[in-house]
Amino acid sequence: MLNRRILRVKAMQALYGYFTAVESMKEVKRNELEEMHALDPAKHDFADKALFEARKKHAVKLFNKNLLAGKVEKTGDADEEVVENVNAALSEFESQIHKEARARKNDMMKEAERLQDTYLKLLLLPIEIEQREKLDSEKEDKAYIAKEKKIYPFIGNDLVRQLKESDLLQKEATRASASWDNEQDDIKSWYREQIRTAEPLQHFFGGKKPEDLPENDIVLELFKRVVFKNEAIASYLEANHLHWVENQPIVKSMVVKTIKAMQDGEGFELAELTKNGEEDFKFLERLFNDVINQNDFLEEIIQSKTMNWDVDRIALTDRVILKLALVEMMNSPSIPVKVTINEAIEISKMYSTPKSKQFVNGVLDVLSNELTSSGKIRKSGRGLIDNK
Repeated sequence: MLNRRILRVKAMQALYGYFTAVESMKEVKRNELEEMHALDPAKHDFADKALFEARKKHAVKLFNKNLLAGKVEKTGDADEEVVENVNAALSEFESQIHKEARARKNDMMKEAERLQDTYLKLLLLPIEIEQREKLDSEKEDKAYIAKEKKIYPFIGNDLVRQLKESDLLQKEATRASASWDNEQDDIKSWYREQIRTAEPLQHFFGGKKPEDLPENDIVLELFKRVVFKNEAIASYLEANHLHWVENQPIVKSMVVKTIKAMQDGEGFELAELTKNGEEDFKFLERLFNDVINQNDFLEEIIQSKTMNWDVDRIALTDRVILKLALVEMMNSPSIPVKVTINEAIEISKMYSTPKSKQFVNGVLDVLSNELTSSGKIRKSGRGLIDNK
């Protein structure tokens, strides 16, 4: 299930990608301006080389100086052509970063849908395995040389039957276009080389059951002990998810919870991706939007508390974590400041440098006190808990 920490991590990942892209766009525009004002041997006199070099440097300087304003307002004695080109570059850059922000946010929000789709697809996997067993069993029956019949534990399995007969699963899988139609070769390979040979499943295929194993159905054991641990299957899942390392525990929890409930006689019911549904996704979207919209202010106050450090020299991951924590403090009145700081510290421990937790804690501690005193942080309800 997606909890608030995972949502914060997803916002951090999306923002990290956004700010990395923005820096690349800046560099591209600087290079374009330099090329635009460089001396062309086919057109210009080499005697004017110094003049062209000066125009190149001035164009880049104007671009950097007016990034926040978005336009060169005071030109002074600047070359009109240079100013016109810089303004065009600034306008294009502004358009590009807005487009990038929309794309990153859309990808971030759609990732939750992809998690749900993967969850549905995995629930269909036992059905595909049963079909594979039926094909192998039929082939075995038609063999000319009589052999001892293999055990096919998925054929006729009660949990597989429940999955096949669930109208809800079939409906949701159709809606999400979740199927294994294009991965039949993978299914065949996994079944023969990974599943039938998996140590935790051997007793289902005729081997001796270890005494310490619980009396679980093979479908539950498949998901608990094989699918998310087997290298070949896990590699397939990772290839289809950019942040599979973070997403795997969520999907596994949902799948196992669903199958366990079925085994316990509770019937088939889809697991919820989030505890608070739409509210959680609004929280995620708001975090992303608030950092983008308040970025200039956030850069300024972070710079004010990092002494002689240039904001650009602080690890980008730390800067994003600080910005997320600050907008959460200011714009989520029901979340206590201490909760926000602790979450930021935990995320920095997971995703940044060894010293980041002290740095993040120190900066947020000082800024939270100042922003509270200035009235920018106002808490209410649950947000007042442990906030002294």
